[in-house]
This record gives sequence, structure tokens and C-alpha cells, in this order.
Amino acid sequence: MPTQHVATSQAFRYGWAEVKKNFWYFVGLAAIVLVIESVGTGYDDDGTLFNILGPFLSAWMACGYLTIILDYYGGTMREITDVFTQFTQYWRVLGATIVVCIIVALGFIALVIPGIYLALRFMFTVPLIIDKKLDIGEAMKQSTAMTDGIKWSLFGFGLTALGVIILGAICLGVGIFVAMPVVWLAFVYLYKTLHGVQPSASVQPMAQTAASPTS
Repeated sequence: MPTQHVATSQAFRYGWAEVKKNFWYFVGLAAIVLVIESVGTGYDDDGTLFNILGPFLSAWMACGYLTIILDYYGGTMREITDVFTQFTQYWRVLGATIVVCIIVALGFIALVIPGIYLALRFMFTVPLIIDKKLDIGEAMKQSTAMTDGIKWSLFGFGLTALGVIILGAICLGVGIFVAMPVVWLAFVYLYKTLHGVQPSASVQPMAQTAASPTS
């Protein structure tokens, strides 16, 4: 695959512009996702139950917010409550998350660099499953092809995303509810532009948007 330019700055400009355009919509979405996912990081009396729930809750939320962001990028503004109802690809997303996490973890155990390489190689596996309804193996294969020759640029994107999240977290903690949707939108922008798809200009601020479609 020919080396491509990763438009990191454009991706984050897009993410910030869209969050400003529909600020409370995206803050509300981030709040729901972060609260639900935080349940899976807690502990019960023996310290196991909530950790077991973590991957299941994370896959559930990933199906929801990625569907919403992908549709938003394409010009369709969904109801925030659609984050709870996107189960079509749930088991594939859960399976892919577990498989990729195991592979990446083994890479980090071997050496840090292989772990980073594998994380970048398979970073588009889940959006490919949700967007294109691929099975796990095919999604991993296509993610490998998409990231070929651009891993250093993707690493730079990842560092920028981490910086945005850290800045959000240190802004009295509440900035994370802004930082997360900026990163989600930037990630989808990156994913779609690597497919040659530009964002739709049809999504207007919520006050100007007609009734949103449901699932």
C-alpha cells in the first residue's frame, strides 16, 4: 500500500469544531459512555466482579458511540440514547477487542516496541467491524492494510490524542467530557479519510437540526 499522509492536525480541528457546534450533545454522550465504562473498573467485595464486567461494558459502549460518530460524520445525527441500542455487531466487537488486547499484551511482554506496533496495526479493527460489518479476521486484515506504511504517523496521532485526554483530565476533571468526543471525532475522521471519504457538511447545530433518526 502506498505511504499516505495522516492528517492529524486536520482530524483534531474537525473534532474540536464539531464538539463546539453541538457541545452539549457530545458532552452528554461522553458522560454516558464514561459513567457506564467506569462501572467495569470498580470492585465488589472480592475485587473481581466489576473487572469481569469491564470488557463487556466497553464493547457495548464502543458499539454505541462509534455508530453515533460514524453516522454523524456521514451527515446523520442520532439520538444520544442510541448509544444503548447498537447490538448488531456486539459479539464481534467484544471478540475483536479481546483478541487484539491479547495480541498487543503479548507484544508488550516481549518488548514494548512490538506492542506499540501491534496496537497501531490493529487500531481500525473495531470501526471496520461496525462500519463495514466485517468478521474479526477480515477486519484485522483490512486494518493491517490500512496502517501499512503510516504507523509512525499513526503513533503521532495517538500521542496527540493522549495529550488531549490528559489536558481534559487536568481541567478540574470535567474537561474529559469534552476531550473524549474530540478524540472520537478525530479518530473517525482519520479512519474515513484513509478510505477517501470526507465529512458531510449537512449536520447542523442541534437547535437547527430536525428530529433525529432512531435505530
